[in-house]
Amino acid sequence: MRKLRLEDIKEIKIERKVFDERTLFAIYKLITKGAIKSVESLVKEGKESLIFSAKDKQENWLALKIYRTLHCDFKSMWKYLIVDPRFSSIKKGRRSVVYNWCKREFKNLKIAFGVGVSCPLPIAFYENILVMKFIGKNGTPAPRLIDMSLRRGEAEYVYKFVLEEMKKLLEARLIHTDLSPYNILIWDKPYLIDFSQAVTLEHPFAKEFFSRDVKNINSFFKKFEVKIKELKIE
Repeated sequence: MRKLRLEDIKEIKIERKVFDERTLFAIYKLITKGAIKSVESLVKEGKESLIFSAKDKQENWLALKIYRTLHCDFKSMWKYLIVDPRFSSIKKGRRSVVYNWCKREFKNLKIAFGVGVSCPLPIAFYENILVMKFIGKNGTPAPRLIDMSLRRGEAEYVYKFVLEEMKKLLEARLIHTDLSPYNILIWDKPYLIDFSQAVTLEHPFAKEFFSRDVKNINSFFKKFEVKIKELKIE
């Protein structure tokens, strides 16, 4: 692979130090494929990934989720992946694990969006980069549920909305597994995000994961004196 310099990609506005060379090349591939036109700015930095705002050729805002390849707990990722029937045969190599982790989130989002779940529209993925519709305005992301002050009536609306989305996921035989007020954005409506750990009902711990999601959501909304429900997988 030839050495790719930041100067070769005029559309990218981020300093080179943010990306390793392989990730920079992946961005270049997404640009040449027409999935994105430009990378704008860093939105969020986490242990597992970085979120950037971006734009397409029509100037629509996009979100790029770039999974870390050098500094990630790929061994834990691998343990999650191999018990997922869809990824049970992947190789135990850092890049293979991270790329499949990204691929799994794309697939999970596609399933969720396809059944009408309120989540970011998945657009494309390549290696460790996931391209999605941006939830927010002009590169400023929508606030997370955990960061908002809700009145009781608002909390009741959000709670009921989230329960309905969880039911839709179940109908699609998918469980989020990491659902919490940290993974729900509030914009024109609530949006469920971070589907990288989502599993199908065929997963051996599907019921336990679903119960944990329900517990996390109920625990958060109890403080708003919302009447909670105990959803279960029959």
